[in-house]
Amino acid sequence: MGQGQGPPLDHAPEIPRERPSDESEINDFLKAAARWLGGAGLRRVLEIGLEATIGGPVGDFLLAMEAASWLSSYLPYIQAYLDAPKTWEELQQNVGTGYDIHHVVERWSANDGIPPSMIYSPENEVPIPTLKHWEINAWLDQPNDEFTDDAGNAISPREYLKDKGWDERWRVGIYALIKFGVLKP
Repeated sequence: MGQGQGPPLDHAPEIPRERPSDESEINDFLKAAARWLGGAGLRRVLEIGLEATIGGPVGDFLLAMEAASWLSSYLPYIQAYLDAPKTWEELQQNVGTGYDIHHVVERWSANDGIPPSMIYSPENEVPIPTLKHWEINAWLDQPNDEFTDDAGNAISPREYLKDKGWDERWRVGIYALIKFGVLKP
């Protein structure tokens, strides 16, 4: 972008020539690539169907990714990450590589007395992009000002939810799906 087409882009993540031996390095690259492509507006370009006209730094980056043969099996994860927000019904259609089953009310809620039959019900499970799933899980573990303890200190959403019932856990779970661009508001 830049050149009057939008904000200037940061440098694209460096694509390793060889497949990293450490899975966490691969995951870090996939997350960085997906975020960079999303920030470059690729999601919008794909929505309006201009795949063949992508040029500039975004086009160069995509070509370099295609040339790195070790990346071919991981491209569905990046493509899924770039999905536009969907309705609940549309999310239910997500299948295949690049998607994980996400529990809106988390599985650990069973430790707090939430019945497993509710946690593992189809109404609580939804396929979402794997990389977004990872981002949501990281957010759930990080203290933030949206959630505070009795003293007003920032706590993680998971800490906040520990003594809450189904309805509040559901509300925060849906909020996270919307916040991370998975579910349409």
